[in-house]
Amino acid sequence: MMTRFVLLLVGSLTAFVAKSQDWDRRHAFAKSYCGLSLIGAPAMAEGLLVDEDVVMPFGRSAFLSPAVNIGATHFWGHADFYVSINTVPIKLGDDAVKNSIHMGTFTGLRVYPWAVGEGQGVKPYLGYKFSPWRYRQGDTPELSYKTTRIKGMVDAGLGLATSWGYFTLEGTKLLNPDFEVNLTTAGGPTPDRWPGWTVGMGLNISLETTSVASNPVNKQLNQELREHNKQGLFLAAGPSSAFPVVGSEGAADAYPYLDDLSFPTIFPDVALGYHFTKTDALVAVSRRRMVQRRSAYNRALNIDRQSTVLETYKFVGDYHGFVPYVGVGVGVERMDLEEREGDVVVSEGSYEEMPWYFVFGWDIRPSERGDWWVLRTNLRIPPQLELDHDDHTWSLQHLEFNFIQLVVYPQRWTRARDLAKAG
Repeated sequence: MMTRFVLLLVGSLTAFVAKSQDWDRRHAFAKSYCGLSLIGAPAMAEGLLVDEDVVMPFGRSAFLSPAVNIGATHFWGHADFYVSINTVPIKLGDDAVKNSIHMGTFTGLRVYPWAVGEGQGVKPYLGYKFSPWRYRQGDTPELSYKTTRIKGMVDAGLGLATSWGYFTLEGTKLLNPDFEVNLTTAGGPTPDRWPGWTVGMGLNISLETTSVASNPVNKQLNQELREHNKQGLFLAAGPSSAFPVVGSEGAADAYPYLDDLSFPTIFPDVALGYHFTKTDALVAVSRRRMVQRRSAYNRALNIDRQSTVLETYKFVGDYHGFVPYVGVGVGVERMDLEEREGDVVVSEGSYEEMPWYFVFGWDIRPSERGDWWVLRTNLRIPPQLELDHDDHTWSLQHLEFNFIQLVVYPQRWTRARDLAKAG
């Protein structure tokens, strides 16, 4: 679901690729924001527990989930790309059995048929987002378990943008709310249900990051960089997350009470590379550390993955500052696995692989090539990466989503400073 959504998104936007000579229009293309959201699930289905081999229902309270928003409106107010990083859920009542639903990082798109923006008033939108959802239940480590699923959601809401703020109010329908849980280590799966609807509101501060680049220095630097492949060294860093694309079915057969999908964590993604400005292609080395954690009924399995990827990609168009790219990479993966029963290590191992990666994403470039810093979105997936340990196979086919990466070009910054002094 996630991979299809992202490929459809990039493909549909790339279909509109065109060169723009309108300098001012390019610099009004996008407007960033950051802020807070509050998501509420007002109704929860009953939960289930096993008491002396008898399955018993219990009531589950509604909950709120505060989230941190990072995003930007694009295409002059017609599209909003964002992530909302959900924090610890807040239960609105006391339940007989400890339980919680933790929604991970929402990655989403809102589409405004009528552009939202300063002076435009309240505008309706439709949206789609996906996120890992993790259900936890149990009062003690010996009797607790977790179940993770990647869920898609559709939104309908209203947005209002001012010179300093961006506000949203929406209702959300969860697609396919049914799931299964293992109430014991030996028993089979039991049907359960996520909340089918949520409501949410966002309060954000607008951040202007593109119009400030509309200046004579950037315009002159842009012309220079279109004529040669110099001044392309860059450093990049940003938060990333890894969403499981394929479940570990073989391991799930051996450990049915452990997640076949791991819950994503947020980690830093750093890179060093060179951008060949005339040909509009680059090579880079990226470095990430990703940790998978699964635990249930006092058993825990952790996979610590150190990943270094040499990648190259080509930018394939430019639509008023939205510049998509595609490429490939080869990685060196160091993977350390540890399995525990309580505090006792029962199994461990270290492995190395060299998988290939499919790489894609986009830049937001106000001045085509003339900016000394830009915002980049990276997505990577190793289509064949797995870890075999003790006759069990754990999938590491994760979609890495580095939503906003700050890319700094020190040579361009030096050149821009010199042009400013000369002017």
